[in-house]
Amino acid sequence: MPSWPNSNETSDADDDEYMDEYSSMQMEYFQTLDTVIDPSFSGLVVESDRKCILHKQRPGRFVAFEGTDTERRFIGCATTDGVNCGVLEWVDAPWPVILQRCLTKLWDMYHEENLGRVQDKEAHEIEVEKLKKELDSLANQYSRLVDDVSKLFDYQDGQKSHDMDYTSHELKEKKHQLEEQAKIEVQMEKLKLKKEQRCILQSQADIIQNTRKAMKEIQVERDLLKEEKKKLEHVISELLKVGHGSKEKLDKIKQVVMEE
Repeated sequence: MPSWPNSNETSDADDDEYMDEYSSMQMEYFQTLDTVIDPSFSGLVVESDRKCILHKQRPGRFVAFEGTDTERRFIGCATTDGVNCGVLEWVDAPWPVILQRCLTKLWDMYHEENLGRVQDKEAHEIEVEKLKKELDSLANQYSRLVDDVSKLFDYQDGQKSHDMDYTSHELKEKKHQLEEQAKIEVQMEKLKLKKEQRCILQSQADIIQNTRKAMKEIQVERDLLKEEKKKLEHVISELLKVGHGSKEKLDKIKQVVMEE
């Protein structure tokens, strides 16, 4: 991601230069991340005059909710219309490799489950569409039947006409029953889809909860390692004060500890 100049320190000539650089960039640089609402880190950045290069607007504060960057805070373009400048600056450093692998696994599980639900939804929609077509076919058959009956009425007299009227009434009742049955089936499919949508939302909530739990465990392990490092440095310092016979080896050990 290219560095973005401060608007107060950039001249018109510099703006033209950056605009030329922007025009040659691939659109992939401006792809935005999915985000989650975090009241503690939101709104526009007002502490500085920094603006996005494309829209000349103040950037906003966001929390990523996608892939290995989940829960990382960043400063990004706040526009919602047209092309978005994307991430201007990451506030949080990348997560440890172990946590990134956990996030990848969680997202893979979510997408796999979500894909299955989407496929089920599509299958239900196909079934509903099939029922609608069958209903339309029955309606057409009924219309043709009514036409045929109407033609027969022209050749029947008194009692026969009365009998045909009774038959027509039965056909109408049958059509009404079929329509009501089809409506009930459509309503049942809608209820199933709503239930699946609630399950998807619950899955998203579980992913957020598991992610935060994993982050807390990583932080605890990191704090323990820091404490162990401090204790080892103290022991090495005490050994250096007591004896000088192994000073060179202790210095090497201390150097290794400091590098860790």
